[in-house]
Amino acid sequence: MKSYKYLTILVALCSMLNIKAQDVHFSQFAMSPLLLNPALAGFSQGDLRAYANFRTQWNTIAGGNAYRTEAAGVDMAIGKVSPYTSFAGIGMSFFSDQSGEAGFQTNNIALTAAYHFMMSRKKNMSLSLGIQGGFNTRGFDPSKATYDFNYDQATGTVNTSQREAFARTKVYYGDVSAGLFYSVTLKSGTDVYLGTGLSHINQPQISFFSASTNTSIFDEKLYMKFTAHGGATIVLNKKLWVIPNFFMLIQGPASQYNAGAMLKIQVGNKVLTKNFLYLGAQVRIANAMDIPMADAVIIHCRFDYKSLTLGLSYDVNISKLQVSTSTFGAPEISVMYAINTRHKSRQGYCPVMM
Repeated sequence: MKSYKYLTILVALCSMLNIKAQDVHFSQFAMSPLLLNPALAGFSQGDLRAYANFRTQWNTIAGGNAYRTEAAGVDMAIGKVSPYTSFAGIGMSFFSDQSGEAGFQTNNIALTAAYHFMMSRKKNMSLSLGIQGGFNTRGFDPSKATYDFNYDQATGTVNTSQREAFARTKVYYGDVSAGLFYSVTLKSGTDVYLGTGLSHINQPQISFFSASTNTSIFDEKLYMKFTAHGGATIVLNKKLWVIPNFFMLIQGPASQYNAGAMLKIQVGNKVLTKNFLYLGAQVRIANAMDIPMADAVIIHCRFDYKSLTLGLSYDVNISKLQVSTSTFGAPEISVMYAINTRHKSRQGYCPVMM
């Protein structure tokens, strides 16, 4: 029992450190486009798009309180539908991330604007620029936490009558991000895309300590984050495609690298059917204590039914933490729906991102 309690504390502390070092993210990163890259606002085959994501992680430890993340967003295209016209996009999104027994939370609501330049009259090339402004809260409940001095090592008992004192338990801050996205369809029919983003450009202060308490501790800025993602859709035959892809982020001392591939299979006999099944996997490598190591194998499954997309994934933990997690990692579910309000698809290539 005593070792379990120490493990719970360790997980809670790691959760806090992870939130400081690295933003929330999903294994199905393309299913939360406004979180992935501000340049994707309004960039879809429809005029209006909505999505929602839910993820839990490491439910076998910390009493199921390790990580839980929800996100949702809606965006739309603005501009006249014509064979060769650049257009704008706007969107609104939010996410909420909770971790640890102390209920450590990070919440965000953001507004995004983007502009999409059609760079070829063949409608096969585009360049998108986006900017995002967000409002964030970061906080925890100290009454739910257990501290080192609460444990009596001699008797193994716990006394929670004493608590740590904090100048504040909630922080509010603004945030600015920007992104760039390029996509092209080659003569061979292969679609290629590449995106980059820069988050927390203003590097807001996120410390729970006041400046008068300790200046060095108070000077805790949120690390700027660099993101890159890309991939391709390669035609194998009329009903089969392969989609290699990658995702990477670097934020302060933390970094993460995903690489994998999906098979896209057309379902149904009709040539123009919009029903597709996707199956694939990724490997995630994370930087821990300046040592890159394999973190998880991610199994993906996705189904497109006309304008509705449902995505399922599961992270199989292969890091050293698997001793505590029994290799159980993170189930994740995503839903996306795109609507053509004008009953006509917008021109320009919108890649399938996984």
